[in-house]
Amino acid sequence: MQRMALPAVSGPITGRGARQWTVVVLLVVGSVAGMLVAAALGVSAGPAAIAGLPDAGPLVTVALPMVRVLSEVAATVTVGMLLLATVLAPPQRGGYLDVAGFRAVRTAAVSAAVWAAAALLMVPLTVAEASGRPLVEALGSLAAALPVLPTSSAWLVTGAVAAAVAVGSAGTLTWGWSVGLFAAAVGGLLPVAASGHSAVGGSHDIATDSLLLHVVAAALWVGGLLAILLVATSAPRALRTALPRFSTLAGWCWAVLALSGLVNLAVRVGVDPRGLLTPYGALVVGKTVALAALGLLGLVHRRRTVPAAARGRTVDLLRWGGLELLIMVVTIGLAVGLGRTPPPPGPATGTSRAEEVLGYELARPDGPLQLVTWIRVDVLFALVVAVLVIIYLAGVRTLRVVGEAWPLRRTVAWCGGALVVLVATSSGIGRYGAAMPSVAAVGQVLMLAVAPALLAAGAPLRLACRALPAVGKTGGPSPRGSLLWLLRRPLARRLRRPGAAPLVLAAVQLTLYGAGGLDLLLASSAGRQALDALLFLTGCVVASGLTGSSGPRLWEVVALLGVQLAVGIALLVRPDVVGAEHFRGVGLVWVPDLLAEQRWAAVVWLVCLPVAARLLLATVSPGRGDPPRIGSAKLSATHGVVTGGGTSARV
Repeated sequence: MQRMALPAVSGPITGRGARQWTVVVLLVVGSVAGMLVAAALGVSAGPAAIAGLPDAGPLVTVALPMVRVLSEVAATVTVGMLLLATVLAPPQRGGYLDVAGFRAVRTAAVSAAVWAAAALLMVPLTVAEASGRPLVEALGSLAAALPVLPTSSAWLVTGAVAAAVAVGSAGTLTWGWSVGLFAAAVGGLLPVAASGHSAVGGSHDIATDSLLLHVVAAALWVGGLLAILLVATSAPRALRTALPRFSTLAGWCWAVLALSGLVNLAVRVGVDPRGLLTPYGALVVGKTVALAALGLLGLVHRRRTVPAAARGRTVDLLRWGGLELLIMVVTIGLAVGLGRTPPPPGPATGTSRAEEVLGYELARPDGPLQLVTWIRVDVLFALVVAVLVIIYLAGVRTLRVVGEAWPLRRTVAWCGGALVVLVATSSGIGRYGAAMPSVAAVGQVLMLAVAPALLAAGAPLRLACRALPAVGKTGGPSPRGSLLWLLRRPLARRLRRPGAAPLVLAAVQLTLYGAGGLDLLLASSAGRQALDALLFLTGCVVASGLTGSSGPRLWEVVALLGVQLAVGIALLVRPDVVGAEHFRGVGLVWVPDLLAEQRWAAVVWLVCLPVAARLLLATVSPGRGDPPRIGSAKLSATHGVVTGGGTSARV
């Protein structure tokens, strides 16, 4: 990462006052209290209560939950500081970070370094706990233990991501790099969350999804609150923009936390109220009470402290916000203790191999119609679909309010693409696709070709350029200008150049089918979701590359179809089964011949090629009455010059 000179700022960087140190002290006190709570719960539960493991000694029993709390607090601070730099505090017009953003990324560098150290320390601690050996002995068996211990491997990945974020935050001065670091920090939260106790047992697919949402929402809420309090003590003028944005974000985070918590409670405790009388149920009740208290404090903030802080009076914000921060950090310790406490046992029923691997039972489908009607909601993708539809319709409504027209067929195409994503992930196609290669191919075609093509036909970038405000409310970059600035970044421009789409598609398919990537991703519920996300994003990149031209590029469409034709032929003639270990592990007795299933998957790819070709051609063909494409002269004259990174680009 290239290091640049410190940009000019609007005012002097003041020192930390007594109130800022008070916020830091509250964070430290809350962290210590959370560590003590987690350690006490860990000692009372013990490893034998968790998974029937032998005792690794008091050092591991006490240190492991305390180090985990430290890691999660540091991760939360990192996410919050980068959230401030990328979302809450607008950058300068040249693309450089403002004073508040600059301080935030430097603080993130320190907290990410602590996060990385704690995460890497968790690797030998989790190996020691799983093997039942003292910490010193476990250090000598790390290399052999990591391949067979998913949790330890997840901590290693998290530590590597945190270290990269720490190095990047120490050197960046621009908003664009901060966005990438923020995305990496949020991604660093996911590996450990996907490998905890929610990843095993019945309905573990739904439990894992809800836990991932829970972890991300908590980090954004707690970390964002800490960032707001630090801004209030060091740069109060930035609260005019940061506080209203965070208030809205905090409300959504609270709703996601409540909903995901209820889903996880229903999966792990069930409808029997006696489950709440168990140690696990008691901790759930404690977390629920804390969440309710935080919700009430949030209402106090919205009604009293937010308007006052916007006028420059930050005393009430610091008082109530400090109390809220203290409760939040202590609750992290409670959550760590909950993660180390076994849930109450479910009813004594036989568990099939399919339920152990997938989290749900699979009966033989009566016909193709059942593949669509047998619904099992994918929580993550259902949320993504809801966000896509709501944001798009909000943009259409904005245009109608100001009297501008938007083609109805564009709206129908966008909603249709979102519906295709929902069908591919939350219907029987997603349910059976995890166990049958032929059905999996149908879902992959929908996610890779059909859904992105329909979404691209909705022209979301053109809608955004017309619906987003052209002037920033606080003198910073406008939302429309920020979007156009991102579209003019080197990576975005390279992906939209002729020939980029076939290369991206070929690289992804070669990785999945040639380099063993598909076998790796099929091994877990989170991996299968990552596969769907990868195919969907690849399809969006391909469709975006095609729509970046002023006219159709038929040779590029032919090259794309050639890549998919090669995939279909390779599956048809391949003597071994891709992902054989996973599909055999599911053990469906009514799918005895996996090689025949793979050949049916090849037929699906080959039969769907004409449909994919028609949709791809539709995405590169502008309709009558449509607004101009990104890069056209008319759009350039309408939206003017966007500056960033010391250069200007007319778009």
